Amino acid sequence: MKNKLEQQQETLRNLIPLIKNIAGSDDQLNDLNIHGDYFILGAGKASVQMAEAVIDQLGYEPVDGIIITNQEDTVMGNLQIFKGSHPLPDELSVSASYELMETARAIPAGSSVIFCLSGGASAMLTIPPDGIEIDELADTHSILLNSGASIHEMNTVRKHLCMLKGGQLAQILHHTELTTLLISDVPGDDPEVIGSGPTICDSSTFKDAFQVLKRYSLWEKVPHSVRIHIAKGMGGDIPDTPKPGVNEHPSHTVELISDAGKLANRIGEELKEQGYHVQVADSAYNDELKAVSKKICTETISVLNGHGKLEKPAALVFFGESMVNVSGSGKGGRNQEMALTIALSLEGQHPVSVLSIGTDGLDGPTDAAGAIVTSNTTLEARKQKVEPEKYLQNNDSYHFHETMGTLIKTRPTGNNLMDLQVLLIG
Repeated sequence: MKNKLEQQQETLRNLIPLIKNIAGSDDQLNDLNIHGDYFILGAGKASVQMAEAVIDQLGYEPVDGIIITNQEDTVMGNLQIFKGSHPLPDELSVSASYELMETARAIPAGSSVIFCLSGGASAMLTIPPDGIEIDELADTHSILLNSGASIHEMNTVRKHLCMLKGGQLAQILHHTELTTLLISDVPGDDPEVIGSGPTICDSSTFKDAFQVLKRYSLWEKVPHSVRIHIAKGMGGDIPDTPKPGVNEHPSHTVELISDAGKLANRIGEELKEQGYHVQVADSAYNDELKAVSKKICTETISVLNGHGKLEKPAALVFFGESMVNVSGSGKGGRNQEMALTIALSLEGQHPVSVLSIGTDGLDGPTDAAGAIVTSNTTLEARKQKVEPEKYLQNNDSYHFHETMGTLIKTRPTGNNLMDLQVLLIG
């Protein structure tokens, strides 16, 4: 017979399929006001599944279209699927983005266009401005990703280093009837931030991008060409991104069809059916990883000690995006590091099991989606002469979890709804 921790871990593993294939499942697709011929454009990790949901809802194929995602080039009906790179843009992303841009320009005036946007588009949909090479842009993305900057701050910079982001694609589609469908991977679900908002007017400026780089001491670290471009933008030599109320698309509908909160509540309902007393976070977290893990552990210990209203067996569900300032040379991702951090904080606080997972199935530059740990994981590690603190200090959570057999590998899920933590207690 399985002990309590083994039962909890099995329950957590059984939740993972719920993360997959919910793109486009919301009622907003029922309200698509499309009649006659239409075109589909899209970018992001969930864009193919979104396009499939649109076609299923409408009942007929688009005239033409291009999707840029993280799978190999293929054809799906009348849609061309191009591979873009993630988390860093490269020539694949640029080539695919030029194809999408030229297709957008060729769409007849007055046509209906559905743009399917999800997380990952900031890297996949990329055309560097004149004077910046793609490797210089990739270096800038990498510097931002390791800086501890929030997704809002990173995308402020990215929007000012691309010819399509920050509403610039909408300007190319100015002659069409445009519908943007969004799956959010950002705290707050701001359309300007999701995928760097290619079809959404941008309230940030070149000066804002400069201030982000200065705030994190990155101005001298990014390539010289990037500094020149941003300086020219601040000086008015380069036009800024289209602004709300000034450069609005004349016929544009924006719909958020899925977000992490809906997924978290769905998981909460599943756990209630299994007899758990469930608490789902009211909103997405958006803070430094250590602060998020501290909050999660504080709430967990409160439940363990019988404080508050939540009875055991209990389940806590959190979602959001944390920031990590990478200083070590190890391998890992936000969710793997979150799991290790929580495991250390809850060491010996039995019985608790934790799922920390990237809903896209890809956690950082690794082949893992995250990890499942328990309040016993780091105790077991010490018995094996594995020192968890050293792995954490070196940002090497992947190799810790690999050693302990706690990695989760799902392959790409077709969704991208931020990160998710589920804790089972008692």
